[in-house]
Amino acid sequence: MGRSLSVCLLLVMVLFMSVSVVADGTVSLDAVPASGKAPLEVLFNPVSSEEILSVSWDFDGDGAEDSTEISPTYVYVAGKYNASAKVTTASGSTAASVTITADDPFTVSAMAVPSSGIVPLNVKFTASVSGISDNKQLIFSWDFNGDGTIDSVEQNPSYTFENVGDKVVILKVTDSASSFSGSEVTKKIPITVSSYDSKISLASYFPTSLQLKENQITFLVSNEGTDTIKDLSAKVIGEGIQQLSSTAISRLKPGEQDSLTVKINVLQEGKLSASVKIDEKIFSLTFAVAEQVKVNKQELEADLQNLKEKLQTEEDKYYEKKADGYLVSEVFDTIKDAKNQLQDAQEQMLIGNLPEAKVSANLVGLSIADITYRLTDAQKPKQTPMLWLKENAVAITAIIAAVGTLSGLAVKVTKGAKRLGEDVKEKLTKKEEKGKSKGALESDDKEEDSKDEDSGGKDKGEKDGSPDLKENS
Repeated sequence: MGRSLSVCLLLVMVLFMSVSVVADGTVSLDAVPASGKAPLEVLFNPVSSEEILSVSWDFDGDGAEDSTEISPTYVYVAGKYNASAKVTTASGSTAASVTITADDPFTVSAMAVPSSGIVPLNVKFTASVSGISDNKQLIFSWDFNGDGTIDSVEQNPSYTFENVGDKVVILKVTDSASSFSGSEVTKKIPITVSSYDSKISLASYFPTSLQLKENQITFLVSNEGTDTIKDLSAKVIGEGIQQLSSTAISRLKPGEQDSLTVKINVLQEGKLSASVKIDEKIFSLTFAVAEQVKVNKQELEADLQNLKEKLQTEEDKYYEKKADGYLVSEVFDTIKDAKNQLQDAQEQMLIGNLPEAKVSANLVGLSIADITYRLTDAQKPKQTPMLWLKENAVAITAIIAAVGTLSGLAVKVTKGAKRLGEDVKEKLTKKEEKGKSKGALESDDKEEDSKDEDSGGKDKGEKDGSPDLKENS
C-alpha cells in the first residue's frame, strides 16, 4: 500500500514537471514596442501554441495583478521594467516575462566664453539641461584636455589653456537615477588657442530663429586691429547643423566691417548651441529651431478631399446666385484663388512636404469660409427704371418690333379700305350718273308721250268739242 502510494506520487510529480516544461516551452510574451521614449504605451500579447484560457498580468513588477485581459495595453513612465504574466492553457499555467525600457532623454547645451583667443586663455564653461524633471540627479563630467581624465564635476566650471592649438572639450552629463539608454549625453566644445590675435570680432548674426531645412545666416564681422586681413570665410560647427557653403571677404582693412553669408542645413529641432570659426577665432552661437508640425498623411488626404467637395458646393451656389441676379461677381476671384491653393496643397503632399501642404489646406479652409459668408450675405440690386429697362431690353425690343408690325398691318388695312371705299364710291357715282342718264331719257320719252297725248287730245277736242263750244257760247 505504501509502495503503491509512493509510485502514484512519483507519477504525479513527473506529470506535473512534464506539464510545466511543455507550458514553459510554448508560452512567451510579445510587447510592442518594448522600448521607446516615455510616456511609452505598450501593447501586450501572450503567444502560445495552445489555446489560452486566462492571463494574469503584472506590468511593473510589483507583484500585484494589473490586468486579466488577453491583450492589454499599459503606459510606462521613464524607467526599466520587468513585465510578467501568468498564462493558463490546457497544459497548465506558465509564468513568462519581458523587459520594457521607457527612455526619457534630456538635452544638454554647452557654451564656452570666449571660445578662442591667445595664450594664456581663460574660458568660462556653462552647461544647461532641459527635458528632465529632477536636475539634482545629474552628474557633470568635464574633460578639458582630451586625455580621458575628468577635470571637473561642476556644472559651470572655468579652465585656463596654456598651450597653443585647437582643443576639444568633452562634457558628459549622466542621470544617476536612471538606467536606460538615454541617461547619458555627451557634448563636444571646440576651443582655439593661438599666439596671434587677428582682432576679428563678430558684431552680430541673424536670423537666430531657424527652420528644420536649409537656412541662410549672415555674420557681420569687424577688423579691430591695425593690419589688413585677407581671405576671410566662416565655418559653422554644431550638433544638428550641416554647413553647405560660405561667402568670402577678400580684404578687410582696419576699422572696416563686412558680412559673411553661410548656408546651413538644420537637422534638429529645439534650441541649438553652435559656434562659427572666422580666421582662427571661434564665436559662440545660439539658435532656436521651430518644431515641425506633425502631419498625418491619411488625415491630410481626407481633409483635402473634404475641402474639394465643399469648394465645389460653394461654386455651384455661386452660379445659382448669379443666375438669380444676385451681386456675386467678385466672389468668383476668391473661388479661383481657393482652387489654386487646393492644387498647391495636393502637389506639396505628393512630394512629401506635408507641413506646407497642411498650411495650404488651412488657407483653403479660410477661403471657403469667406466664400460661404459672402454668398449667404449676397443681395439683389435695387430696381430702378433704368435697371428695369436694362434687364428687360430684349423683351422690350421684341414688343416694339411686334407693335411696329401691327402698325404696318393697320396702315395697309387702312389704305386698302380707303382704296376699296374709293372704288365703291366711284362705282356708285357711275351708277348714279347712269341712272340719271336713264331717267333723263325716260323723262324725255314721257314728255314726248305727254305731248303726243296733249296733241291728240287737242285734235280730238277740236274735232269733238266744237258742238260744246257752240253750246258754251
